Amino acid sequence: MATLALALWAVPTTAREIGPEIDLCGAINSLPEGEELVLLPGDYQGPCAVRRGGVPGAPLVIRAADPAQRPRIVYAGRASNVIEVRASHITLRGLDFGPTQQDVDAVRIFKANGVTVEDCRFTQLGGIAVVANHSSVRGLVVRRNVIRSSGATAMYFGCHDGMGCMVSGLVIDGNFIDGVTAPDPEIGYGIEVKLNSSAIIRGNIVMRTKGPGIMVFGSQDLGTSSLIERNVVTDSRHSAGIVVGGGPAIVRNNIAVNNAEGGIALEDYKKRGLLRAVLIANNTAYSNRLGGITAPAEGNLSGVVIVNNAADRGAAPKPYPEPRFGLRVTGNVDCTVMPCFANPAQLDFSPTLASVLRSAGLPWMEPGMPRDDYFGMRRGIPPTVGAIEQPAQPLVLTPQP
Repeated sequence: MATLALALWAVPTTAREIGPEIDLCGAINSLPEGEELVLLPGDYQGPCAVRRGGVPGAPLVIRAADPAQRPRIVYAGRASNVIEVRASHITLRGLDFGPTQQDVDAVRIFKANGVTVEDCRFTQLGGIAVVANHSSVRGLVVRRNVIRSSGATAMYFGCHDGMGCMVSGLVIDGNFIDGVTAPDPEIGYGIEVKLNSSAIIRGNIVMRTKGPGIMVFGSQDLGTSSLIERNVVTDSRHSAGIVVGGGPAIVRNNIAVNNAEGGIALEDYKKRGLLRAVLIANNTAYSNRLGGITAPAEGNLSGVVIVNNAADRGAAPKPYPEPRFGLRVTGNVDCTVMPCFANPAQLDFSPTLASVLRSAGLPWMEPGMPRDDYFGMRRGIPPTVGAIEQPAQPLVLTPQP
């Protein structure tokens, strides 16, 4: 893995290296197809509409020369966004953005497929860090980015009505988001995937958001599913850590701590009736005010399974919803009064050797139930309840190295 990471930063023979005295946008849009633009340290002036892309397997790459001395793209105006991606097969790697004015986004993606935003840092933005909500987009990858002190939703994908655009093949992996505010009536999400868009949302740490840390709105197409796994979501000030506004969705091996509402919440958003084909399995929820996992008291649910989760109840009467038609609740453990975790005050949510969680789970009865745990360790038969299979190290809530 380390060798691969170094290879990504190696300068190929087809790279053009520039300094901040060069017109950044002009250099980007004059690159030959498949070439890389390598940026030396310094501040580069935005904004820029990137209109020249690459081809599948050979994207146009704009990246830092040295990941330890990142180039920063600066823009103090309000008339545009810092980078507008208007061509396909483009990779942005190792760049810094921010601060920006209110409603000025860092990377806004228009009609462009095969775009990757990785290893970038976004600080004190007045708009969204990475957004694609203009037209349908395929193959968008957003990974290992760091977003701090955001004045708006950090990541936003798809169109609100689910008709104007859809994002497919979306991967949101290994990002670190710490601190989201937003002026009322804006919600202030960490990661938001709108109706009829779908994503793999994996390995992210989302902290101190105004609204939900992660929310998916579901799809009207039962063949379109989202996967939410191995995320840590903490300290939402006004909402749950993870909100499922519709299915199909698999939510597994996540850890949700100290959120204002539930750790994981099922919500029949706008009474769309999309809470169907949802699996919530082997998650850990601790010290969330309204319970570990919550569901609406009314409305139709279909094929919703809550299984093998470990949670306390917070200030709620129960840690899990009552089962009813369309909602199966089984194999879960109430950790309110039982010794479940090694040291939750120090973010160690692994089971002790004597924990009631160990080997207490139901076997793999549903497609999508995890065969490994939050740390990638193979699960036993029967599995441990919760996100972590066996004694392990405490969580470290910092960006990936």
